[in-house]
Parts: sequence; structure tokens; C-alpha cells
Amino acid sequence: MDCKSCGNDHLENFCPECGEKAFNTKLLSAKHFAEETFEGLVHFDNKFFRTVKTLITMPGQLSLDYTEGRRVRYMKPIPFFLVVSLLFFFLTIGNIFSLALYNYVTYKPFTNYNTQGIVKDKLVQAKLSMTEYEQLFNEKMTANSKEFIFIFIPFYGLVFFLLFFWKKHFFVEHLVFATHFITFILLFSLAGAYLIGIPFYLINKTQYSEHFDQFYSLFTVICFGIYLIFAVHKFYRTNFFWTILTSASVAYTFFLFIQYYRMLLFFKIIWLS
Repeated sequence: MDCKSCGNDHLENFCPECGEKAFNTKLLSAKHFAEETFEGLVHFDNKFFRTVKTLITMPGQLSLDYTEGRRVRYMKPIPFFLVVSLLFFFLTIGNIFSLALYNYVTYKPFTNYNTQGIVKDKLVQAKLSMTEYEQLFNEKMTANSKEFIFIFIPFYGLVFFLLFFWKKHFFVEHLVFATHFITFILLFSLAGAYLIGIPFYLINKTQYSEHFDQFYSLFTVICFGIYLIFAVHKFYRTNFFWTILTSASVAYTFFLFIQYYRMLLFFKIIWLS
């Protein structure tokens, strides 16, 4: 028979050239279609949950396995990140990558960038009330924060490259590690919203608390730091001192970079929308 994909003449059930399965009309039956669909879903579920479990319980192991060629048991880094990011934005209650307009014109450090004056000028230019523009701004912020979150992957890939350049890894290896790190952040944020954020707001009946926000930020930084210590040591095989120093630095500056990211989105929406 001839392979339907590459034209190779062969008698095997699978083409030795491209791997295409031998075709016959029975593959078009409703029964086979249902079986194939179910098998695909189960296979995806097994890989996805196995990948999530390894990411959380064995920091750095996913990146190590991928870069050393052990890939069949887990989802590839970017598809895994995309699936988790979709779950994050569909299921999360609070999005750490975006803020409502009210926060930009009320709290520091955002007001240090003259956000109040910028918004006033925008209202005059657009001929809208604060209430009308706030609704438009918040919708765009939610959409933009989802579209540009992938920026963190090459950014942290560069960060890890600069921190561990002497290890002489390929740049893609740093990107893989960065992808798994950002994916962990999404999962951690999603879990934190349901296990910590929502119970706090239900008990205290308030949408914002400066003290709680400071506490939760500190708690998050500590968790990221501890996770990175294990992940960095596993993947980069660094000594104790450099592992602690780099992990603490990346975790400590994470929310600083988040603030810059939020400000970039603010100016993009104000100036380009």
C-alpha cells in the first residue's frame, strides 16, 4: 500500500518513513471515531496530570528530563504552559498580572507615575466619564494581561541565562526552565486564589486590604524562593551558596517585574487604545 501522507510504498501497519497509520474505510466509522476521541482525551489527561504532579512535587525535574531527552511521559513545555494559562484565566478570581483602573489612580507606586493626571487627560480627550472609561479600561486590561503574559518566558529565559551563563547551557535550555517556572507561578496563583484569597475576602467582607496584600505578597515570595532553591539545584547543579543567592534574588524581584509589567499595560491601553 502507499502511505497517504508521504507516498511511501510499504506493508506495515505504520509507515516506517513518517509514522502514518495504515488507512482503511473502517477508520471512518462512528465507533472508531468515538474510541479514538476517548483514547486521545484519556492520554491527554494522563500526560497533563502527570506533568502537573512532577512540576509541583519535583522542582526542576521536568526541565532536566526535557533537556536530557526524556520527553515521552510529559507534555512539552510550551503546550503545557498554554493549557495552564487557559485554565488560569478561565478559573482564576484575581489576576496578579492585571489591575483595575481604580488601583492605578489610588495606590502607590502607581500614582508616582502621575497616573491620576494621565487618566484625567484621557477622559477629556475621549469625552467620557470616569465610570464609562473605567469599564472600558478594565476590559482591555483583562484581555491584554492574557495576551502578553508569554513575555515573561523569554524575559526569565534571559535572566537565567545571565545568572548561569558559566554553565554553558544552550539558550533554549534556559527557556525551558523559565517556561516551567512561569507555569508553576500560574498554578500557584490559581491555588492561592481559592485556598487563601477567597476565604479571606469572605471572612472580612472586603475586596481589598493593604495589610493582607503585603502579607500575601511576602508569603508568595517565600514560596517562590523555596521552590526555586530546589529547582535551580536540580537543573543547574549549582553549589549551596549560589543556589540560595540566585533563587532569593529571582523570587524577591518577581513582584517588582510584575509592577513594571502592569505599568507597561497601563500606558499601552491609555496611549494606544
